Amino acid sequence: MATQKRPIQVPQGLTGRLTEVALDYQRMLKANPRHPEALVGMSLVALASRQSEAAVLMASAAVVAAPRMSMAWVALGQAHKAAGQIDEAQKAYGQAIRLDGMNELARLALGELRLTAGRPEEAIAEFELALRRKPALVAAHLGLGNALAVMSRFEEALERYTQTLALRPRLPEAEFAAGFVLARLGRLKEAETRYRRALVERPDFAAAWINLGSLLREQGREVYAEAALLRAVELRPDLVSGWINLAMLDRERNRPSKAEAHLKKASALNPDQIETHIAWCQFCASQRDLPGAWEWLRKALARDPGQPEALNMKGILLHKEGRFAEAVTAFEQAEALGHRAAPSNRGNALLDMGRMNEALRAHETAVKLDPTHPGAQYNLALTQLRLGDWEHGWPAYESRWRFREVHRIPRVFRQPRWQGESLEGRRILLHAEQGLGDTIQFCRYATLVAARGGYPILQVQPPVERLLRSLPVVRSGFAEVALMGAKPPEFDLECPLMSLPVAFETAADSVPWPGAYLAADPELAFERRKQTPFVRPDLDPDQRPLRVGLAWAGNPRYKADRERSIALETLLPLLRTLGVNWISLQKGPAAEQIAAVSKKVFMWDGSCNDQDLAETAALVATLDLVITTDTSIAHLAGAMAKPVWILLPHLGDWRWMQEVETTPWYPTARLLRQSSPGDWAGVVERLIGEFAVIKCIDETSGWYGQPKSRSRRPESALDLSARL
Repeated sequence: MATQKRPIQVPQGLTGRLTEVALDYQRMLKANPRHPEALVGMSLVALASRQSEAAVLMASAAVVAAPRMSMAWVALGQAHKAAGQIDEAQKAYGQAIRLDGMNELARLALGELRLTAGRPEEAIAEFELALRRKPALVAAHLGLGNALAVMSRFEEALERYTQTLALRPRLPEAEFAAGFVLARLGRLKEAETRYRRALVERPDFAAAWINLGSLLREQGREVYAEAALLRAVELRPDLVSGWINLAMLDRERNRPSKAEAHLKKASALNPDQIETHIAWCQFCASQRDLPGAWEWLRKALARDPGQPEALNMKGILLHKEGRFAEAVTAFEQAEALGHRAAPSNRGNALLDMGRMNEALRAHETAVKLDPTHPGAQYNLALTQLRLGDWEHGWPAYESRWRFREVHRIPRVFRQPRWQGESLEGRRILLHAEQGLGDTIQFCRYATLVAARGGYPILQVQPPVERLLRSLPVVRSGFAEVALMGAKPPEFDLECPLMSLPVAFETAADSVPWPGAYLAADPELAFERRKQTPFVRPDLDPDQRPLRVGLAWAGNPRYKADRERSIALETLLPLLRTLGVNWISLQKGPAAEQIAAVSKKVFMWDGSCNDQDLAETAALVATLDLVITTDTSIAHLAGAMAKPVWILLPHLGDWRWMQEVETTPWYPTARLLRQSSPGDWAGVVERLIGEFAVIKCIDETSGWYGQPKSRSRRPESALDLSARL
């Protein structure tokens, strides 16, 4: 919530005609220089004119002239408060209360001071006393709502703002505050309406423009968010929070130079503000500049070692450096101080430490503390899915649509979302939403959708469009394939591919597996076989070597790619295994690593020039085995029912679950995990051992090293993987 200063209380009718009112008070003082009411009035005129020193002088004269006049002491308190003299203000309000224990203005003012000092419980008590004297005091209702909001009692706060607006309809401050709590309650459309109402009544309300911009950013409406935030800094170029919010928006839009410029403006306005230091820390972390992030974080912690967001950022940086136990401690400290995202971050660190049940409890705590926070819900969902609680995990996974780290700008359709009901011939758009592997994994559901009576239209990424035409439901004419980015054929309903497990209530023991559901074009597979020699040049031509495909790196733009991808050099001990015809399935920049190892081992570059995954599927069809890290190649081989060994980091992706070596998604897959974070060497050693077992078995079975004269058909790799 953007901060705002509540305007000083001035008697009704005073503002707008200050000169006229001041002249009236001056005439009264000319007749009686010690006239207490006139001195109080002049003090309030000075406050309204932003002349705090003059206000203190006038109010001081008033209490000298009438020391038992409680209103004079209230005016003195207001003057001291405006001058930043908080201790003196409290003393003045206290004297007013000693003279009149139920003075509503003194109680109101003390409540506001308590709230500013971070003592909302005490503030509530003061506001309630003010309302006991004057039940219709608008400012006390508003203050009470603000105190409740600070304590995260949002429903109660909203009720109090509603009462405020009943007393003073369309009061901008009350509309603004109601918008804030509605946003925290997840009622975003209502929150937006409230902010816009506040701005209709007060177009120069910079804090409302900031909160509106932040709300629009969270909804992915970035153009409108930028316009709102720019309007805020146009109105109040001195408002640091406006520049920080603009920096956050541009950081998310991958416009680092603009984000940096906004942060420089924020720093110029207030070089010592801790929120700016933290914003710089977040920016540097997003640019993978951890030393820079630490430098800014140290500045923040030097100013306030107990600042919750600074401690949370400390945990994030420690987590990025793999210092998980220290990260947990930092998150615990932030959590103890009320940071609402810290429990979820703590859960992620516990996951990396292998403490799964503790992680689950941490994520549950985060959702309990903030039930509407999409990041907390999303992290809980992934942990539930990872631990096999699919009954709760799949519905919770729908929170990804509100979580900007997953879907920064979600697609919006006028057609309704399909929830699993009977389709009765309606056309349903099943659209891809994340990576190529996700599309391959979940396109199998198109057959089930057709069985519910619908006509699926699979709208997918160009690299998989031709491949998905091999789906039996497409080949038989009961579904069709369309390209992402192009206007799809007419449809009645829509559903993201990764939401289909919710619609079908998929459990670990009910994953649809019809057998191989994707296939290569036979003619293209024949051509690919001719392109990759059958026998390695360094092997005995009478031997029939294994044809093994290898992919070692995923999309470098993926957030966790450093954990899941391997350098080809790390695999050299494996590549020296005898009797294997290595064929690279690697695409992208990582394929350039082949040249660096070509003098040490022999590997055919089979895929770096593939136009799409249909061509790669044709090559995979010629292989005995695929070995890959967690990439689209793993899903491709699995969907083709090809034996595939998937190499996983210590904390793999949620879909591969935990501490299992098989997956219901692909029965021909084996999962080989790191025994500790970063231990790819151990995985490679295990792979070498697996090939030794294969050789031992096949020297008797005739598959590996079999002379050409033998007529026995080689044992399939699928049969072999089952035997292992």
